[in-house]
Amino acid sequence: MPIPSSRNGAAATPSEGRAGSPHTPVRGRLPRALAAVARERLSRVITVGDGRPRLRRGPGAERRREHERIVAQRTDHLVEIRQPLVLVSQIQRSGGTLLSQLLDGHPEIHAHPQELRTGYPKKYDWPPLDPATGPEEWFRLLYERPTARGFAEGYSKVVDLKVRESGEETFPFVFPPLVQRAIFEHCAAAWRPTTPRGIFDCYMTSYFNAWLDNHNLYGPSKRWVSAFAARLNAHEDSVRTFFDTYPDGRLISIVRDPRSWFLSARRYLEVNPSPGRTHDYGDMATAVGLWIDSSRAMLAARERYGDRFRLLTFEDLVSDTETVMRSLAEYLDISFHPSLLTPSFNGMPIKADSSFRVTGHGVSREPLSRFRELLSPEEISYIDERATPLYHEATAVRT
Repeated sequence: MPIPSSRNGAAATPSEGRAGSPHTPVRGRLPRALAAVARERLSRVITVGDGRPRLRRGPGAERRREHERIVAQRTDHLVEIRQPLVLVSQIQRSGGTLLSQLLDGHPEIHAHPQELRTGYPKKYDWPPLDPATGPEEWFRLLYERPTARGFAEGYSKVVDLKVRESGEETFPFVFPPLVQRAIFEHCAAAWRPTTPRGIFDCYMTSYFNAWLDNHNLYGPSKRWVSAFAARLNAHEDSVRTFFDTYPDGRLISIVRDPRSWFLSARRYLEVNPSPGRTHDYGDMATAVGLWIDSSRAMLAARERYGDRFRLLTFEDLVSDTETVMRSLAEYLDISFHPSLLTPSFNGMPIKADSSFRVTGHGVSREPLSRFRELLSPEEISYIDERATPLYHEATAVRT
């Protein structure tokens, strides 16, 4: 059967929104002039061109003393982040962001608030940390550059440019990169890590302590760190080195019906194009092939890693959220908490990271059947022939 052609749509130009109160997430994009001023002021203080934030121009004695006070407060009252990592990983557009946002407010979890970008040389490669190279090289490999942008502009996670016309959510993200670097150097000097796990403990400690408005930093009962890293699960070497680093860690993958997945992936490309995504999702055969690779990797991980791996389905997650999250809480040996039912960022409700228009908060079931109206019969037949049997095989072995 020939490959059906994709129907491309033009992305709308984002409109400027209005700032909200200082105590609530901003509804609407920051005005361009204000965002430009924030970026310019940040650029005076730090540069991250080679992956290491540092002073670009002297910020003045008082500003430097203020920075030193912040670092001293954090290091004097350091919350050590040494818990094992729960890593959510599968191909994009499968519910990884949703699951990470459902874990966000749990009092027993340090939830990484964005997609984990510690991978090197690509984001889906587990970083090759050599204890012999020293703190400067460790931090260069692990530093997540999106934190600098979040500090300048706030955090948002909406992919559809048309959605932004109706008001994009922007959340405060008070995360000075220089503070993170200073905390990392403090931990590295004090702990002298000799293993990749020790290096990651330094990094996670620096990350969560440098996030100054982290609503969930404190508390004696933390059990896990959670994070989402797209497509790492499909790279066998990365999964192996993840478990070498975190032998007590967990890998969770979400499989999504390939028909609704392809519609979301194609739509994501239409509204948020980039050269990398064009290569991945611009051709139907390539896109379906990537979905197949991710799904086969899930079956292999279930066989190889046993109870350290957990397979969920997107369909169950959005249609029966409470049952899935209660089961997941039991799997992770944490209490069931109401926050597990509401997607949030730093404890504040957040709209879905959808490729389509989102009108409210909470978990939506709309993605489950949308493909039946928006994919052609030829496209559905193509996917059914090549990928749907694997989806049924994957869902038959989920736990």
